[in-house]
Amino acid sequence: MTTGATPSLQPSIQESAPTLPWENGAASQQGGRHEQQDRWGLFQLHNQEGLLAIVADGMGGHREGALGAQIVIDTARDFILHPPLSLETDPPAALNQLSRQMHEIINSRSETARSTLVMVWLAGGRAYWLNIGDSRLYHFRQGHRLMRTRDHSVVQLLTDLGEIQESEMGAHPAQNRLYRCLGGEELPRPDQGNLAIEAGDLLALCSDGVWEHVTESEFWTTTRDHGLAIAAHRLIEMAVQRGGADADNATLVLLRTDPGAASDAPRWLRWLSAGFSSLLNRDRR
Repeated sequence: MTTGATPSLQPSIQESAPTLPWENGAASQQGGRHEQQDRWGLFQLHNQEGLLAIVADGMGGHREGALGAQIVIDTARDFILHPPLSLETDPPAALNQLSRQMHEIINSRSETARSTLVMVWLAGGRAYWLNIGDSRLYHFRQGHRLMRTRDHSVVQLLTDLGEIQESEMGAHPAQNRLYRCLGGEELPRPDQGNLAIEAGDLLALCSDGVWEHVTESEFWTTTRDHGLAIAAHRLIEMAVQRGGADADNATLVLLRTDPGAASDAPRWLRWLSAGFSSLLNRDRR
């Protein structure tokens, strides 16, 4: 794993340049806030057989929110440097263990620091995810959203009850009221799941400063038209601009499977198949 040394409480963190068959891009902006309390990280095992992606949005007042989010990233880095056997044999249990460690370290360092968390572990053609709070994971395929994580927030409950539409969540006055997070007296109660990944799938991890202002269709079209590094910056700039003078911190990590690397077929056979497919599609026009 290639890491960049990042002093504690710096605005952002970039942890690796993965060589797995995943294109990746990330961006983060402070917005109109007095401090950047978002953090993100990409961590790769030494054997390059797994990738951990994380977005954390700190809570807890001046500097304490940044501290909480930074602890999330620091703990994940140490976890990947010394991964437990369960990360290979039981990824959901390993991710739950990691979230507990983050929670305990936050509490040992501060009485008020809190953080959201969304993370995904990519290995063996599957994506194992965990979230707590209102930072989100989206899974897109061929322009359609297959899933998104549920927020642990008042507005998510209102949406579930049919009181408001999903499109209204970001602008609702109670949007920032969360009932689960890392840090505090209660043990973390994250949601977890896993996804089968196919060639060309897109995963987007983001803080609420992004999804409040960027539509799901814009995630797909922007990443379709640009490489993920450029798309991440464009989407972040879009979110901050739309948020105006009071725009929240906005952080986004994008991951997309490499269609060529995702196939087990020989390269010559993939080329031949693609050629036949192109001819057939042309004849249908």
